[in-house]
Amino acid sequence: MAEPRQKSIGITPKEKAKLDSAKELYEKESGEKVDWGKFLLIAATTALATWGIFKMLESNRNNPSVECPNCGIKFAIAYSDDLPNIVNVKCPECSEELVVKFD
Repeated sequence: MAEPRQKSIGITPKEKAKLDSAKELYEKESGEKVDWGKFLLIAATTALATWGIFKMLESNRNNPSVECPNCGIKFAIAYSDDLPNIVNVKCPECSEELVVKFD
């Protein structure tokens, strides 16, 4: 079954220009060309981590695993090159929301 179409949201030309600028900066700095959905997911999870709502962790693409700062369990993350550099995961042990940045 096909997923329903996403609903468009109205933004002003000034807001659109800010988002375009932020997306271009992300693509330039990361070296990764992303679609709008992926960019907005990255921006939202990064903002939540910055505000301290999610915990930000770093991981290596060659050995994608992290240690949960809440319960201490170390767990592997399935990673592929089509994922963004920053992903949101949930600890399998304590369900803590984590943001993982791959280097």
